[in-house]
Amino acid sequence: MASETKVIHVPREWPSPTFGERLCQRYKAARLRALKADPQAFLSTYDRESKFDDATWVQRLRNPLSNTFVAIRTEADSADISEIEHVSQNEWLGMIVLLGPKAFPADGSESQTLWNPFLQPASHTEAADPLSVVDSEAAYIAVSMFVLPEARRQGIGRKLIETSVEAARVEANSMRVLRANIGLWVEAENVSAQKLYEACGFRFLSDDPALTGAHGVKTAQVFMGRLVELLHVKR
Repeated sequence: MASETKVIHVPREWPSPTFGERLCQRYKAARLRALKADPQAFLSTYDRESKFDDATWVQRLRNPLSNTFVAIRTEADSADISEIEHVSQNEWLGMIVLLGPKAFPADGSESQTLWNPFLQPASHTEAADPLSVVDSEAAYIAVSMFVLPEARRQGIGRKLIETSVEAARVEANSMRVLRANIGLWVEAENVSAQKLYEACGFRFLSDDPALTGAHGVKTAQVFMGRLVELLHVKR
């Protein structure tokens, strides 16, 4: 039977504890496998996150500041199955997490350092007041990007990136911001990933000494960003 790859936004609210448990186990398995397979690609480590309890994984998935997108493979005739059933029943082939938005000056004066509002741990879970973002620049950070080795070179990475960019565009438009920007960092030696981001509209930004490896990770990183075009409505 034919199959297809879908990118789905993982909901923060679940119809039952059972669904929540399944989602967290899927998330945990995918994240830990990624950290183990490509440790140099992340600012965290397998040793650190393998010690997380279940409550930590739940907190991550329900973080009001984050939107988690995952790639799964399903049967082509499974349209009658809900998205939450898809993501709880199928292996996560890839993932990207979009943190934000945070309000930046509308003149773009801080667009080269998009990550600054996200550097403090507390800022990772504090959602912005929607009114504070109106008529400003909405800053987002893309993190936790990975595709499992056996699922690479199938366009999944591009699908994940494009889906997250479109989600940021829709949200930014709904919040009446003037512009939106997405930042990310990628391993300096991972040229293929850098080329993928460039193909998706990202450009290299200046290095920032404030961004150093966390949790004992010292892998050199480069920084990239993308300005997201918005549909401005007269008001």
